[in-house]
Amino acid sequence: MPDRILIFANKSWEADPLVGVFRNAQARPANFPPEQAPPQVSIPLNDGSARNVSARLSLASASATVDVWCIKDMMDPARSSSSSEEKARVLPLVAASGPRPKLVIAFGTAAYPDSHSYNGCPTIGANCFVYNPYAATPNPASQWTHPDIGKLLDSSTQPVNAEVFTPLDQQFRSQIEQRFLPAPLNGAAPPTLNLSAGYAALSDVNVTDFNNYYWTDPEALKACAQAAPRQAVASVETTHGVIRLMVPSDQFLFVSGIANRMGYFNMEAAPRSYAQSFVASHNAAVALAWMTPLIM
Repeated sequence: MPDRILIFANKSWEADPLVGVFRNAQARPANFPPEQAPPQVSIPLNDGSARNVSARLSLASASATVDVWCIKDMMDPARSSSSSEEKARVLPLVAASGPRPKLVIAFGTAAYPDSHSYNGCPTIGANCFVYNPYAATPNPASQWTHPDIGKLLDSSTQPVNAEVFTPLDQQFRSQIEQRFLPAPLNGAAPPTLNLSAGYAALSDVNVTDFNNYYWTDPEALKACAQAAPRQAVASVETTHGVIRLMVPSDQFLFVSGIANRMGYFNMEAAPRSYAQSFVASHNAAVALAWMTPLIM
């Protein structure tokens, strides 16, 4: 049976550029796998009804299938589209619709915890750290919890890393980077591919108000530094860790499109949210497209 690989994009405005790149022959490598009919999953809604949701895209080779899912497509529209609790409810439904995945990839936009701008740069890593800033005072709009919150989820030595990080860095870097677009606000000049198996995605969960990033992100970074002092954090967002915990798999990677510096969301992402997020997602999708034949 072919290996099952699942890619989860967080929001529709991240999934759209991802699918566009995957279908663009100029953006992807020549050996990119062909499409097949996408699978569907039935999602129960909170009012007692249900709806069928299709994967955005499905690829197939002799040894593996890759399904691209958008989490927002599956979420109940009556809930906040940023609710970690709702994301955690629907993700296992995809996992349960087929055999245990060999590899899960979390995809989305993120901030970078540095004063230097990496805006527009894709960041790829394997580790996760999840932090709940509302543990003491729950957020009524999202009250997800998990026993592994506050622990480093280390995948830095998994077998897939050798198949991915070295070829992307040493063989395909120039072909990937020449396809990158510049971010409109404080963009990296030029945008570059940023990857390491030792990088961690830092996810502060249950954040449903973007205005709270100014305090939840620093709290999450501090908690990670206390729990894992030597861990390099290269992506700060809300969802990679939820995917990591709610879709058990043999191996895990994250691909983040950096849209802004941590603490600068309102200055670098929000003013031109479509353009800034599109570029970050597009460039991350190019990197993922060149990764895809390696993992299949």
